[in-house]
Amino acid sequence: MHRRHLLTLAGLSALAHVPRAQAQAFTMKLSSTASADLDIDWLNAYKAQVEAASLGRVKGQVYPASQLGSAQRTIEGVSMGTVEMVLNASGMYEGLDPRFGALAVPGVFDSLEHGIKVLADPAVRERLAGIAAGKGVQLLTTLVHSPCSIVSRKPVRTLADLKGQKIRVPGSASLVAQLRQLGANPVAMSLGEVLPAFQNGTLDGVYSGTPIPSALKYFDVAKAQTLLPSTYIAIVGLVSSSFLQQVGPLAPALREAARRTDAETAPRVLQHVQAAEAAWRRGGGEMLQLPPADAQAYLAAVVPAARGLLGAEALRDYETLRSAAARHRA
Repeated sequence: MHRRHLLTLAGLSALAHVPRAQAQAFTMKLSSTASADLDIDWLNAYKAQVEAASLGRVKGQVYPASQLGSAQRTIEGVSMGTVEMVLNASGMYEGLDPRFGALAVPGVFDSLEHGIKVLADPAVRERLAGIAAGKGVQLLTTLVHSPCSIVSRKPVRTLADLKGQKIRVPGSASLVAQLRQLGANPVAMSLGEVLPAFQNGTLDGVYSGTPIPSALKYFDVAKAQTLLPSTYIAIVGLVSSSFLQQVGPLAPALREAARRTDAETAPRVLQHVQAAEAAWRRGGGEMLQLPPADAQAYLAAVVPAARGLLGAEALRDYETLRSAAARHRA
């Protein structure tokens, strides 16, 4: 029998022997800053998987679009045990543990399909599971989300077009260093503040995953969206360690539910990205790519900038990712 089925049966067997006094119901708040893309798709699927795996003893509640607070507040909440789970771009967690910066180094993934295989690699999962250990959280899932792009009023057709532009980035030291290396002026800003700043000219452009500009209708402000070569956003789900302790024998079922959710949503990653690009074009926007020589120059500039910020453990995380990428590239 498949190992996943064995784990599921083992979890259900454990649940069957939970004493009545311990068979209480738990609420699992599932939070994200996103509103209508892969993050929410994953959380809704996970909610269903958790409720089934726990035989209804854990009830999931999905809170999109920062309904429980900003990314920083909800990450703090998970660490303190007041929020059960958060799912956000990896860069948002660098303040919790700089090792998350390893996921922001460009040049590892060749495509969405390649990224899915790399992050599902057992060696990668085992290595990344140790990130943020001792911070009151455990890593529940890591998924490739989308290609990265820059939407800007002045179209970025070459690397030279980036020079001097004020570009929004998430609160990621790695992304700040990368854009500075390209001659841009990065501005760290939470997603909820971006659109007004873009509209009033405080920002010249916005760095994000490709679904975000379509969802927030940035095409009403600027029409040019430039894809960044071999640069992808990974999303990370963290669960509260104290919550896992509270649920006791249910914890393995919750972890296994995450693996099943990964398998369920992986085929839809590309669909989300394609739908977003179609929506961008319907809004009058255009998708741009750097010329081949500039694409090479981009990676030559940003990869050393990102790697230079990694500590010893994060460098080992990065090398694990690179090794898996090579295996799945063959």
